[in-house]
Amino acid sequence: DGRFHTEEACQEYLFQLRWPEGFRCLRCGHKGYWTSARGLYLCCQCGHQHSVTAGTIFHGTRKPLTLWFKALWWFSTRKTGVNATALQELLGLGSYQTAWCWLQKLRTCTVFPDRSKLSGSIEADECFLGGEQSGQRGRGARGKCKVAIAVERNGRKLGRLRMQVIDRCSTQELTSFAKDNIAPGSQITTDGWFAYRGLQEEGYIHQAIIQSKAENMESVLPGVHLVTSLVKRVLLGTFHGRFDPQYLQRYLDEYVFRFNRRTCKA
Repeated sequence: DGRFHTEEACQEYLFQLRWPEGFRCLRCGHKGYWTSARGLYLCCQCGHQHSVTAGTIFHGTRKPLTLWFKALWWFSTRKTGVNATALQELLGLGSYQTAWCWLQKLRTCTVFPDRSKLSGSIEADECFLGGEQSGQRGRGARGKCKVAIAVERNGRKLGRLRMQVIDRCSTQELTSFAKDNIAPGSQITTDGWFAYRGLQEEGYIHQAIIQSKAENMESVLPGVHLVTSLVKRVLLGTFHGRFDPQYLQRYLDEYVFRFNRRTCKA
């Protein structure tokens, strides 16, 4: 975007976000200020220093804001995301570690603190992500990360999505996931896994579909199964199927962010 080609333009944009109604000192409330050579905003009354990058992912950076805004552009506009190697090349960064750290910071911005919970008709299930492992598959698989999934169903269309790394496919963890992400009174459809039996007691309308008794296996939780296949495709395509389990939640947050914005025109 041409409006962010200069450092001053980026500073002004952040200034408007921090003080949309004009500058006001955080310490004394005074409206007058002057700008230092270091780009700080000093209150004319008490001298308190303010920075437009304080409390943001840009705080303490030694890189130009113009470069950060380019990173934001690439991160937000690529439908399947961007990995650190690609971002390093796109921005001309000398360090892979810098690109990797920037992406981790950007991913922390994809979860809105006050986002509304899923509601209406919901499909819920778990998936298992990680490298190929021999041995038992499904909920008993070892060496794979367990992820709880919930997605809204609007007729044949999928609505919003939530994904969360869990330690076990237990009643406690799956019920906690539902309470954190799904509004009470919603109808939650799951498979016959016993750990979902506590949903009814938490104020949800629970419908369990026993896969072995279903006439058409493809019709059992098609929404979450589609999401699972899409997530695995993204991890394989963008990250070549390799990821550090401790950062998986951030990758999932990024995917959920993109999935929930897919109908946005901007």
